[in-house]
Amino acid sequence: MTGPILSIAHAAAPGRVRLKSDDLRGRADLVARASAAPDHHPGILSAVLRPVTGSLVVHFDPAHALDEIVEGVRRALSADPATAAERVASAPACASAGASNTARTERGDRPAPAWHARDIAEIVAELASDVEHGLSSDEALRRLRAHGANVMPREERPSSLSILLRQFRGLPVMMLLGSSVVSLGSRNVADAIATLAVVVGNGVLGFVTEGQAERRIHDLMDTSRTSARVMRDGVERLIAAGELVPGDLLMLAPGHQVPADCRLLSARALSVDESALTGESLPVEKHADLRVDAAAPIGSRPTMLFAGTIVSEGDASALVVATGAATEAARIQLLSATPSRPQAPVEAELERLGSRLATASLVACGVFAGVGLLRGYPLGTILKDALALAVAAVPEGLPVVATSTLSSGLKRMEERGILIRDLAVVESMGALQTICLDKTGTLTQNRMEVVEAVAGLTDVACDDCGALQALAEVAALNNDAGVDDGRGVIASPTEHALLAFAEGLGIDVAGIRAERPRRETVERGIGRPWMTTRHGGEAPLTAVKGAPEALLARSTQVLDGGVVRPLTEDDRAALLAANDRLASRPARVLGFARRDDHDGGDAPDGLTFLGLVAMVDPIRPGAADFIKSLHAAGIETVLITGDQAATAAATARALNLSNGAPLKVIDSANLTEMSQELLAGLAGETHVFARVSSHEKLAIVKALQASGRVVAMTGDGVNDGPALNAANIGIAMGESGTDLARDVANVVIRDDELGTLIEAIAQGRAIYRNIRRSLEFLITTNMSEIAVSIVEALHGPGEIETPMELLWINLTTDVFPGLGLALADPDPDVMEQAPRAPGESIIPGSDLQRMGRDSAVIAASALASHFTGLVRYGPGPQTRGMTFLTLSLAQLLYTLVCQRRDPRQLHPEKLLENKTLDLAILGSSALAVAPFLIGPLRRLLGIAPLSGFDTAVATGAALVPFASVLARRGIAFQIEGKEVD
Repeated sequence: MTGPILSIAHAAAPGRVRLKSDDLRGRADLVARASAAPDHHPGILSAVLRPVTGSLVVHFDPAHALDEIVEGVRRALSADPATAAERVASAPACASAGASNTARTERGDRPAPAWHARDIAEIVAELASDVEHGLSSDEALRRLRAHGANVMPREERPSSLSILLRQFRGLPVMMLLGSSVVSLGSRNVADAIATLAVVVGNGVLGFVTEGQAERRIHDLMDTSRTSARVMRDGVERLIAAGELVPGDLLMLAPGHQVPADCRLLSARALSVDESALTGESLPVEKHADLRVDAAAPIGSRPTMLFAGTIVSEGDASALVVATGAATEAARIQLLSATPSRPQAPVEAELERLGSRLATASLVACGVFAGVGLLRGYPLGTILKDALALAVAAVPEGLPVVATSTLSSGLKRMEERGILIRDLAVVESMGALQTICLDKTGTLTQNRMEVVEAVAGLTDVACDDCGALQALAEVAALNNDAGVDDGRGVIASPTEHALLAFAEGLGIDVAGIRAERPRRETVERGIGRPWMTTRHGGEAPLTAVKGAPEALLARSTQVLDGGVVRPLTEDDRAALLAANDRLASRPARVLGFARRDDHDGGDAPDGLTFLGLVAMVDPIRPGAADFIKSLHAAGIETVLITGDQAATAAATARALNLSNGAPLKVIDSANLTEMSQELLAGLAGETHVFARVSSHEKLAIVKALQASGRVVAMTGDGVNDGPALNAANIGIAMGESGTDLARDVANVVIRDDELGTLIEAIAQGRAIYRNIRRSLEFLITTNMSEIAVSIVEALHGPGEIETPMELLWINLTTDVFPGLGLALADPDPDVMEQAPRAPGESIIPGSDLQRMGRDSAVIAASALASHFTGLVRYGPGPQTRGMTFLTLSLAQLLYTLVCQRRDPRQLHPEKLLENKTLDLAILGSSALAVAPFLIGPLRRLLGIAPLSGFDTAVATGAALVPFASVLARRGIAFQIEGKEVD
């Protein structure tokens, strides 16, 4: 093929360039060729093609010239497909461990090796590695060039130009631009400049606010470089995680973040927190020598460690099998980049409204031009008057009001710790109908906490019981939290929870550890589901904790009421029943036992059973009130988690997720195999989806959207990424969330406090109500201007207002009063109403009828003033001045009655509660009067000074619409007895 034309989109960072080409859009078949770019130039380290955007991110050695690098990439993309595939196949494998043997990767679309199911010796041979000495430095460098840096691919943040350009989308803006073009064509330069100023001002406002939000969110991204401990050249070294390559021998200890996908070589009492990847809240045990089915899902691969997970307990050595874009986390991230977020409701509504206004404007101009031609008006007069009519039809304040209102809401949310990436999301929060909630790290705290203890055979409710004290002492001794015995151990959340439990009971942890120093530790292992510690001092002690059934099997005595006695079969049955009860909460349950000597080897027996301790991942403070507030607002709540069904259901019940209805739980195994229609039906009736993968979370969100709902998704892990990106509102945690979650979400909660979302939803609803009121005001007043202009134009030539006069009216009576309406505080009942129905028009047909009546009254008043002027002066500046003053003041007074449509809320003392609106009306009134006081401005608008009589007529006429609307609504309410909001 002929090489694609590549252009440099971004090259500010040394050693990194982003290339663009329209030839690459949709070309998924070129991904393999791009991956082989390092073979075409020695300076290229990696090249990742994103077919959706047509962009190509290249990492290279800065010592090489950029044009050489670009040429090397072009040669790679032009290479023969068979040659490219052959090159990829010949390189050491670094494929993602997919869902099965037929899983595909970005590199060549070839089957991914099922690393988790293969023998270690076979894997070592395939990767040409050395499990004793590791790779040599030279070989590691060669593989780094072949496979690229071990970094997660990330979409480029929007450029300043793209943020600026998207401010000028939409029909209202297009209409204003079209009006300015017509003004220029008619040599009305002042009109064109004034109209363009409105468009530019609106665009700059949106650009500044959206750009600030984007920067703040990216400031949360973790840019620190993590490290990895590997064996290189037979020496253990600490290197940057980005330098890892397939075949590296990796050493891991508690607290380490796994930097790449690895196959375990050895593991000692190893458990790993995979919640960021799978959603499973409890750490999972890992073993190097188990047999695993090749088709096992990610959460059921005990022989594998995945990038982004964290070692909770134990230590291990592992062989790196996938790095960077080939890891499971990157595969999910690629899925996150696939779906596109639906258009925000207010955007869609404004586009539909803009279309209607454009159609009405064209029809009005066409009718006027036709009548003018039939009457034989000069073409210049027809064009000038048509332009005036078009200006009257375009609500100049519409884009400014919409953008300013949304940006104001964005700033309020930022003050409350909520970062919004896109202005339209502010309104989407108010349209929210269903919220999908991740459990671990979102509704819960992603840590462990002791919630109940059974000391001996008794549920303990007192803190000074001897049996409970004995249990707590063993929990403090057999515990790695705060221990430094040279093993470099970092304790797990379970250990910290047990230590806090002991300290809460008044145990002097430091003192008891000093009295009974640890002499030996035997970690959990295969066939040994317990941890044993042996302690010295005056009274030697063996402390054991682990699976309750296993400890009971090795116990011969029990501590009952502070007295040690023989353990009977009835005792065993009672303790096992207590274990089952605690586990069904659900909770993680550990048993504790002791023996007063040092003997026993790895499998101590003859133990004295002390009791049970139950731990859970506690519900986040405020989560219950958060769910209650959502239900009060008519918002459906759905829990989607990778946890087991029992765990998820318990959390849902504790939060009353079903709002009093019977809880419906689906334990998902094959959701993706369901039809979209069936899944949509299930999703609308289900409260909890358990054991859900990232693909299934995405399918659930899309199914809910297909049923017409506005859907939000909360999450903090890698596995939440696809659903966060696809939801109308993707909400990520700022403190505990992963970089991927924050990267794809359009809402970030800076402090992880869910309660602040309620304020955001209330703000969103208030914004919608206020924008709706502003739109009604703008459309009503513009309809009155259209009516006045048509009647004037049809009555006689030269009577219609000048384009500049109408533009001045629109700018003074539209923008500031519209903003005053739009920036009002939320109504007190804003969170007591159900979300608006899907597809509901922002302005219903019944409201259009009322708006038509109101605009007719305003137009009639202005025409009364106009015809009075005609009688006194004939067509000319004096008559236009009277019409101008009446139309301006009538619209400004009408703003007051637009605050509420319920007449009970329109008492005189209520009309002046919105200080922002009051100031806007005062300022606009001054602007309306200013032309009569400033000569140059008066001449620009084409009006003349008014006499006292003319001013009285114009002002009196302006009061008529205000009084008539109040009277008409009051009478209607008394007759019909209904409230209209």
